[in-house]
Amino acid sequence: MKYSFISGGTGTPKLLQGFRTKVADDKIGVICNTGDDYRWQNLHVSPDLDTVLYLFSSRLDVDKFWGVKDETFHAVNTLRSLGEDIWFNVGDFDLGLHLYRTPRLETKSLTEITQEVCQSWGITADILPMANELVQTQIISNMGNLHFQEYFVKHRTNVKVSNVKFLSHKPKLTPEVASQMTQCNSIIIGPSNPVTSIGPVLSIPPLLIQLQHNRSKVLAVSPIIGNNAFSGPTISLLHSQGIEPSPRGIANYYRSTISKLVLSPSDMDYKQDILDCDIEPIFLNIDLSTQAQKEALAEYLIDLL
Repeated sequence: MKYSFISGGTGTPKLLQGFRTKVADDKIGVICNTGDDYRWQNLHVSPDLDTVLYLFSSRLDVDKFWGVKDETFHAVNTLRSLGEDIWFNVGDFDLGLHLYRTPRLETKSLTEITQEVCQSWGITADILPMANELVQTQIISNMGNLHFQEYFVKHRTNVKVSNVKFLSHKPKLTPEVASQMTQCNSIIIGPSNPVTSIGPVLSIPPLLIQLQHNRSKVLAVSPIIGNNAFSGPTISLLHSQGIEPSPRGIANYYRSTISKLVLSPSDMDYKQDILDCDIEPIFLNIDLSTQAQKEALAEYLIDLL
């Protein structure tokens, strides 16, 4: 049995923590959002992709769910001491990965470089960027058009969002992503933010078509219970896209790509709404606050799939 995950930076990696205790890493594939990739000090940073790389190499700071555990910040502190306006916090270990990646992008694809990192770090999971071409998540707000990192890190989401757009240069479906999605038994869209973590993936037309072709084996885990999100600005971002912030809204958003939706037992009232979207509702505890909860949900899903 092989599992492919569509992942953003927090929700899906938490679910992956549970899955890794139940199945071998070489049975897991992850297609990572790169819509929030950022050019920092002329270095290419891939925050969501790197979170997954750090998770599978046992380097991730699982308290923050970004960056490396026991990280130091000497480089950025030096820049600050020199008067640089540093709002994007890059640790020293993290910096090393960006220094490795950036010059190689002149001659290699992001997929190739990611595979090199996996090989060097002994990662046996099949970790892939969603595309090799640039797809940039842009937040349309009362403070102008912002890169996602400006919105999320610099302004800490304290802006009024009117829309979210994905700027791209005709990204292609990579052979590696197509192969992973075809060869796996199940595709799981994790409980990451539907708009800014999963939305960039769905914005790639050939990748969306591939998901739709595989709809019968695609399952999503809801990122919300009732009208409340587990974390982050999910609710306001759903509103900005005209998506109802409820399990019904999530089902409508994913209706062309998924055949099953996992949601909280407290949302049983939405059962018929989910069925009306031609999606099978599955009611499980989707709270991933503890490791025990992550492992329990993973075990339920493995038995289900």
